[in-house]
Amino acid sequence: YAPGGYRPLREWIGARHGADAGRVLVTNGSLQAIGFLAHHHFSAEGGAAVVEAPTYDRTLKILRAAGADIHTVPVGGDGLDVDALAGLLASGLRPHLIYVIPTYQNPSGACASLDRRKALLELVHRYELTVVEDDPYGLLRFEGDPVPTLHELDGGERVIYCSSFTKTIAPGVRTGYVVVPEGLTKPLGALSENTYIGPN
Repeated sequence: YAPGGYRPLREWIGARHGADAGRVLVTNGSLQAIGFLAHHHFSAEGGAAVVEAPTYDRTLKILRAAGADIHTVPVGGDGLDVDALAGLLASGLRPHLIYVIPTYQNPSGACASLDRRKALLELVHRYELTVVEDDPYGLLRFEGDPVPTLHELDGGERVIYCSSFTKTIAPGVRTGYVVVPEGLTKPLGALSENTYIGPN
């Protein structure tokens, strides 16, 4: 068995995102990847998480169950209000994670502009933070040019990238994945192996 998932699939995903296959963890839906990340970052000692307002309700439930102290930042038609986030950070908040859905945000449908994405990453690097980019809808664009993902703009240094095939292939397949920085491969791999031995 392969705890990280089927190796050829991991290699294909890694090539698609410019990452080594060892940094790819296949999960039973992308929500499970978010569950693993929440458990790893919050279950031992709690801490703050920043999310968009509104955001995906199940992620909120997972973060709360893991013990995260949740702070919200408004999202508009142009994406996350980066100035509001900057204000939170200037006040001293240092979240363990910032969770965002920059492309076709759920539930607002907003798509963050390139400028907003770059501004967010500038803050993330200035304060040495970690972003979880949830991107299950990015391939569903019908018009216009795609905007680079945060992961593409960042190179995977401070952005953890989650996605899923449930919106592009079939919901019943329940196959998601996460691309993580090198330092997270072992702890998340151990957590996944202890949860389900290996994904479907």
